[in-house]
Amino acid sequence: MKKLVPALLVSSVFGALAQAQTAQEDSAYVVPRTEYGQPDLQAVWSTVNYTMLERPPGLPQALPPEAAAGFAQQVYAGSPENTDPDIDIFGTPSLNVVNGEYRTSVIVSPENGQMPFNERGLAAASHHYFKGDHDFDHPEQRPGVERCIEGWGTPPIRTFMYKTHHGIVQTSENIAIVSEDNDALRVIHMDGQVRPDVMRSINGHSVGHWEDDTLVVKTTHFRGDIPDRATINRPMLISADAVVTERFERVSDNELFYSYEVNDPYYYTEPWRGEISFSREEVNHIYEYSCHEGNYSMVGALRGERVVEVRAELGMED
Repeated sequence: MKKLVPALLVSSVFGALAQAQTAQEDSAYVVPRTEYGQPDLQAVWSTVNYTMLERPPGLPQALPPEAAAGFAQQVYAGSPENTDPDIDIFGTPSLNVVNGEYRTSVIVSPENGQMPFNERGLAAASHHYFKGDHDFDHPEQRPGVERCIEGWGTPPIRTFMYKTHHGIVQTSENIAIVSEDNDALRVIHMDGQVRPDVMRSINGHSVGHWEDDTLVVKTTHFRGDIPDRATINRPMLISADAVVTERFERVSDNELFYSYEVNDPYYYTEPWRGEISFSREEVNHIYEYSCHEGNYSMVGALRGERVVEVRAELGMED
């Protein structure tokens, strides 16, 4: 992971291979309907690209295809020590294509493509999410993705350099999103169902409604003790006060346009927005994601620390 980060930073500056589908909205497209008369979003949708959440300073919001295509090959060739098989299986990642543009960041507002942290946010997000430049005094301080309690599908949905799948299933009263990731099943309540304030989680509580053919989802009731959300560079922060508003719009048979706004004055000076395009997969199933299967590192670390504590209590020397 650490060895991929420099390549990702450079690729965001110069672009990536144009393999993503062109995301141009077809004004003549008629959205299919479910048996309940709702716009039909049901499918398995995915992303795989090198577009980071935040834009490197000095870059425009979008790059021309030529710039996006050329340097991705150099980035791929320049990371021979990559051990993630998905990078090879799915080919050289590209920039995310939104409205026909090869985007250099997911964030579109503010215009500089940066999270508008206030002083509290700057202090809390001063570390790299995946690097070891953050002091971890106990297991609860390890990243949520590593601890299998937070994933890329947690609202707002984020992208990564390998393919992430998100399956959508609709009924008359609820919409379910299940991600091939750490996330538990996410339920969007279309009946306005509320939740007691004391019931909080990483995923929060989502209530949705339709605005024409667009699904609009408002999520609140986040936990405030684990604010970090996974990104390639510094983490996104979500506090207990946050309100995340998402919009899902099917713009063709094979493209789902996704945008969101984070309104969280605890960590940010102003609300900010991001945009992503998802591609439809031919398959209609999601595989189980067994995050800790065969992973004994956390168990070993905890067991070792208990031994250290017992030896200290007994006055035994190391």
